[in-house]
Amino acid sequence: MFTNKFIITYLIIICTHGVLSSNVYFAIFFLDNSLYGSSSLGNQVSIINQFVLNKPNNDDTMSLTILSQGKTSFNTSFHPMVINDYGNFYTNLATIMSQEHAIGNISYFQLTSDVAAKSPFYNTKIYTQKPIIVYFIDSYLNRIEDTRKILNMINKFYDTEIRVLSIIFDEKKTSAATFLTKNKDFVNINMDSKETVKWLYKQYEIP
Repeated sequence: MFTNKFIITYLIIICTHGVLSSNVYFAIFFLDNSLYGSSSLGNQVSIINQFVLNKPNNDDTMSLTILSQGKTSFNTSFHPMVINDYGNFYTNLATIMSQEHAIGNISYFQLTSDVAAKSPFYNTKIYTQKPIIVYFIDSYLNRIEDTRKILNMINKFYDTEIRVLSIIFDEKKTSAATFLTKNKDFVNINMDSKETVKWLYKQYEIP
């Protein structure tokens, strides 16, 4: 028979290393498949892939919405994809990689507007209390002011801590990225995908 002391110690270990160590993450990624952004599309996809594969804990739960703007837009009907089916995840990434790029610059305005209309952030079981919205920026963005207005509306309407982040690939995009995030600290200049993924996860921890 197990002693009470053994049982209590065992339960403490389970709680400490099991249930309490798991987290729930949600993120929306906007990929830049403009004429110039298409040159970094492979890097953008790689960052999302590494983000999924390098969860802080194996027991963590993750849901994503992946959107891409090229000649046309790609979305999964704006339904969050729970990452327990890697086949579906990689099918979506492959579809994005084969998407025809825009012939010039892009705008994230319409996709962001659709996110505002079709993503019930009040459902914190899926979208969590601290979701992140990540914009890849590797080109000039059309209608960036209007896009920022939609983000302001989302933050005002929902009682959650939605953090807007940008990932860029050279310093020339810093100004646009900072305008979109409203904070230079929320902009990452990608030099190494693994470090960018670490930076993304840190954003969930910052109050």
